[in-house]
Amino acid sequence: MYSTASQLLIDYLYEYYNADREQASFFASNNFALSTDSFHQVGRFDTTFPLAAGEDREFCDRWLYQGYSMAAVPDAEIYHAHNLTLKSFWRQHFNYGRGAFHFHQLRAKRGVGEIKVEPLSFYFKLLSYPFFQPGHHQPRLILSMLFFVSQVANVLGFFWERINSKSKVHPSPLPVENN
Repeated sequence: MYSTASQLLIDYLYEYYNADREQASFFASNNFALSTDSFHQVGRFDTTFPLAAGEDREFCDRWLYQGYSMAAVPDAEIYHAHNLTLKSFWRQHFNYGRGAFHFHQLRAKRGVGEIKVEPLSFYFKLLSYPFFQPGHHQPRLILSMLFFVSQVANVLGFFWERINSKSKVHPSPLPVENN
């Protein structure tokens, strides 16, 4: 149930952020492919992220910032699984919030924008998303409630990281460009 909710959340985010498959803006690191040369040319994953959370978002942002494009390939199949419990589900989304704080700090350091909070419609659609997905055997109301729990965990992780961060911006080994 928790793993299904986590994957459905990613599915929703892909539909939202990658509505135009030729102008995609985000892929989780377990769902993208590129050449090793391109990966190194853009600067690899930023190793200053304190957890495995947010580095993929930052990489995609940097990839686009450097003028590359991304495209979704819906027929591609990737096997990646986590057998989540309530505790590990909470920890995963709490850590995503912590990673989001670090991501926004690096964006601010690059001078490429402020934190953008999605409109309320994003969250209403998020919570209703499980009700419109065919083929899932878990109770849709419970999946929707887990989406809500994921967002609470994410926000708390973001502010926990903000409060506990020793500095406003972690030093990054990647070059910073201000445009």
